[in-house]
Amino acid sequence: MRTRLLAAVAAAAVTLANAKTDVRAPDPSAIPSLAASLAGRLAGKTLDAPDGSKVAIGSLADAARLEACFRTIGRASGWPASWLLISDRSKPYDLVLRIELAADGTIADPSTAFLTARRDWDDAAFDAAFKQATGSKPPRKRSLVFQSFTTKLKTSYVYDLPPTGPGAKGLLAMLPAGSLIREAESIDLRDGARHTISVVLDHPSFVPADCATEAGRKSGHRDDGGIVLVLAGEKSLEDKLDVTDVVKSASGAASLPRFTCEPGDTEPGAIDRLVEARFEGRTPVRLLDFTGHVAEAPLGDLPVVVGIKKDEKGAIRLYASPRGR
Repeated sequence: MRTRLLAAVAAAAVTLANAKTDVRAPDPSAIPSLAASLAGRLAGKTLDAPDGSKVAIGSLADAARLEACFRTIGRASGWPASWLLISDRSKPYDLVLRIELAADGTIADPSTAFLTARRDWDDAAFDAAFKQATGSKPPRKRSLVFQSFTTKLKTSYVYDLPPTGPGAKGLLAMLPAGSLIREAESIDLRDGARHTISVVLDHPSFVPADCATEAGRKSGHRDDGGIVLVLAGEKSLEDKLDVTDVVKSASGAASLPRFTCEPGDTEPGAIDRLVEARFEGRTPVRLLDFTGHVAEAPLGDLPVVVGIKKDEKGAIRLYASPRGR
């Protein structure tokens, strides 16, 4: 498999105050692990937004974003300590964090963290925001580093796809190029024949979750791409149904769950190693379950049901619909 960066982070970084020479800047090679460590510690914490809602810090400062911020602090000569101002242009508020190297070279837990209304940041704006949030006088000597994000950093791994068409084996011989059989399930239609229903991905990619965040742990690692149901008999295809639009309409994205997060997934390089090992030792999320002689089942964790029925002419047909309809 090969790595492809599907969406880059658009960031603007500005040093708002003169910083001292970075006498203890971390080694650049250590930045990813330092960012992942702090992201993991912040993942379960929330802050009060100006509108009174609770906001997970990880939604604004995940490992990828913190890595970008730490590199910006380095370029701004902001080590060993800076006030980091993170702005997500899709949110009406900004995040303020005290970032400081600990004596052992790690990043200390932020001594101060708060959300504040979006503003044009300068020294006076920081003074006002700090006093409003903490009730204390702002520090006189400080380094302020501002980082703005406009798009989410998304990393995807493109699958090495098996050969299809003439010369391929089994169901793959009946499928077009770009197909990957994600899951296949035998189904008893009580007609004495053997039938298999499969979930086939069209030009898929593996999208890892940010398992350091609550949202990432909830969604888990996923597969993106076209989603096709295929019903096959012993020698031929019996029906095929593209359910990509149904899934996207019901869930908001054309994706399927692949793996749940595991504790080690937050370690630096863990996902690269998982991909390089071709997911060896990991059990995928089950998508189909037609046990009990039923001809309808949920599609994984999605609000979609899929199944098989006969049309008015008695032909076997696949169908998919949002749950509850």
